[in-house]
Amino acid sequence: MKEFYEPGLLRRQLLWALFGGLCGMILVPLFVIWLNSLSVMPEWTAPLVVRQAVLDATGWPWQALLALEVVLAFAFGATVGVAVPPMEGSGRAVTVRTAAHLLGSSLLFAGLCAVCGLLPAAWQGWLVLLGLYWFAYAVVWLLRYLVWRAELEQIREGLGLAPAKKSGGMFQLRSLRVYLLLAAAVELGLPPLLRLLERSDSIPVLTGLLYPYLLLPFFCVCTGWSAGRRFGVALLYPAACGLLAVPHVFLLYNSSALFHAGVAVLFALLGNLLGAAVRWGKERAHETGDSSL
Repeated sequence: MKEFYEPGLLRRQLLWALFGGLCGMILVPLFVIWLNSLSVMPEWTAPLVVRQAVLDATGWPWQALLALEVVLAFAFGATVGVAVPPMEGSGRAVTVRTAAHLLGSSLLFAGLCAVCGLLPAAWQGWLVLLGLYWFAYAVVWLLRYLVWRAELEQIREGLGLAPAKKSGGMFQLRSLRVYLLLAAAVELGLPPLLRLLERSDSIPVLTGLLYPYLLLPFFCVCTGWSAGRRFGVALLYPAACGLLAVPHVFLLYNSSALFHAGVAVLFALLGNLLGAAVRWGKERAHETGDSSL
C-alpha cells in the first residue's frame, strides 16, 4: 500500500479527481437545463439551471439550490475521477476500498438525482436509479480488473517469466472467452430480471426503454472498447453480442424487438474499433520510440 501514496501516483489521482469534478460541474447544470427545456411552463420565474419542482418542494431560494447542485456535481465527478484505484494489496483491501467508494458515490448519486428533480414516487424508483448506477459501476470495475490482469501478463512476458501470446486475429475465440461469458450473463440474464421487477399491468419501462436504449448500448460499447484495447479488432465479439440478443426477442418481446440485435452489434463494433485504434496508436508510438534509440 505504500506505493499508492507516492507523490507521483497521488498527484495523478488528485488531477483525475479535479478533472472529474470540473466535468461534473459543467455537465450536471447542462443536464438540468435540458430537462427544463422539455417542460418549461409559462409561469416559469427561476433560472433554467435549477428545477422548479425541487424549488417548490424545498422552499429554498434558487441560488442556494444551485450552490448545492454544483457542490454535489463536483463531489460526484471527483469520485468518478478516482473510481479505479490501483488494485495492489490483498483481496480484502481491494474489497474494502471498492465497497467504501461504491457506498460514497451511491449516496452522492442519489443526492444528485434528488437535487436535479429526478424524484421517484416510491422506493422502487430509487432502487431502479441506484440499480442503473450499480450496473454501470460493476461493468467498469470488471473491465478495469481485466485490464489490470492483462497488464500483469504483459509485465511477466516482458521479464521472460511467461511465454508471449500471439494475437488470435479478427475472429479470435480463446482470448475473448471472458468477454463472451460476461456478454452471455448480461444479455441472457438481465432482461428476465428486469421483467420480474416490472408489474404486468404497467408500461415496460425497464425492458422496453432502459434496457435497449441505455443498458445494452452502454455494456456493448464498454466491453467492445476493452476487448479492442487488449486484443485489437475482434469481429467475433460484436457478432456474438448480436446473437445473444436474439433469444429474448422471442421469449420476452416479439419480432419488433429484433433491433436489439442490431444495437448490440453496432455498439460492440464501434467500441471494439475505437479500442483497437487506441491499441494500434500505442503500438506505433512504442515502435517509433524504440526505433529512435
